[in-house]
Amino acid sequence: MDKHGYRVCEYKNRLQAQSNGWRSTFYYPGGGNYRGYWLKSQHHRFGVKESKRHLIYDGQWCEGKRHGWGMMRRRLSDGTMERIYAGQWQNDKKSGEGKQFYADGSIYYGWWRANRRHGLGIQWFSTGNIYLGEWQVDMAHGLGVWFYANGNRYEGYFARGFKNGEGTFYHMHSGQIQKGIWQDDVCKVSMMQDEFRQQAQKPTSYPIPALRLACPKEFVKKLFAEYWLCTNTATKSHEEINCLKFVEKFCYHIKLEPKAISQSKFILDDLYFPCTCKLHEKLISLREL
Repeated sequence: MDKHGYRVCEYKNRLQAQSNGWRSTFYYPGGGNYRGYWLKSQHHRFGVKESKRHLIYDGQWCEGKRHGWGMMRRRLSDGTMERIYAGQWQNDKKSGEGKQFYADGSIYYGWWRANRRHGLGIQWFSTGNIYLGEWQVDMAHGLGVWFYANGNRYEGYFARGFKNGEGTFYHMHSGQIQKGIWQDDVCKVSMMQDEFRQQAQKPTSYPIPALRLACPKEFVKKLFAEYWLCTNTATKSHEEINCLKFVEKFCYHIKLEPKAISQSKFILDDLYFPCTCKLHEKLISLREL
């Protein structure tokens, strides 16, 4: 009490009630529940959260956001679980190394950034095709390899999800190699070579014509002159070196992945693939022509 006879009250605890530590199950008023650790009334460390749409996240948290390693699943009407994503999270978004399972049966494994495929990765498509290489902003962009379900494959550059730039297309059934320049999945100029006709499953019946050009080097140079600026690039960049290492690492896993050959018309182990580990360094150099 002060000198005027009034009572003075002093707040001793200005902090609100907060949840800390482990709680068995917390039910949200709008639907869903959470079971795990809390820190200042936010999900923290480890916990399992199920939304009202039956999406279940099981993994690490940091101040109320998914952060660290975790798995996203969906509970189906029959009680079974459907896998969606397993990997790293950062600031409530998929970031880092992770594996995504799509509704159409496709599977992607590689690096993510802000919920988008970004970096090195491999995707098995439901059609039987496989893409292995670089990604940017959720699209195939950079150096990569595209394996087709019918046995053919393309090695070269991609941009915005399409074949763009220098590349080599292997016609595995006919035993021919097509080297050229692509633009939006369309080959603008190329040169066909019969390299492994004897190893092909169904070699082409057309005979190899005799070379009748008086100056073949000048002819090829003139043919590729329109796309000279596209080919005047460095042989290998730092990103390309990392991509080549990534391709070498996962070549073995491609053969073991059932999605890779589920609808294919051939068996990878029975098909002869010529060595192409250094083929990128031996692309046609117009300066030598």
